[in-house]
Amino acid sequence: MFAERLKQLRNDAHITQTALAKVLYVSQQNVAKWEVGTSTPDPNMLTKIADYFNVTTDYLLGRTDDAGQGSSIQITDENNRPIVLDDDALELIDSLRSRPEMKMLFSVSKKATTEDIIKAVKIIEALKDESES
Repeated sequence: MFAERLKQLRNDAHITQTALAKVLYVSQQNVAKWEVGTSTPDPNMLTKIADYFNVTTDYLLGRTDDAGQGSSIQITDENNRPIVLDDDALELIDSLRSRPEMKMLFSVSKKATTEDIIKAVKIIEALKDESES
């Protein structure tokens, strides 16, 4: 069951075995072996895979068909009043869920300084300007 679930999640995310291997710091051959069922990851790696695809380890192992990790989250302010997300925020959340590279970008940025983020934004804007030319 794990092999099928991993391959399906990877294909749904439009990520290659090589790209997934880089994210997980393993070889592409390891990912390939997991997907054909000749090998299985250790518990720590299983957790990393589940976190990467935002699913539970029970889902990966076939113990449940519910993939979610608490997909309905209620956000409140400091006075415990609900915060309603605007369309831009919802679009960003959807992008983070569906694009592994965005998830990785935000994961890395958690440790970044303000200066690092400003530099990264400038680089991304320059790349965007290049692609529009």
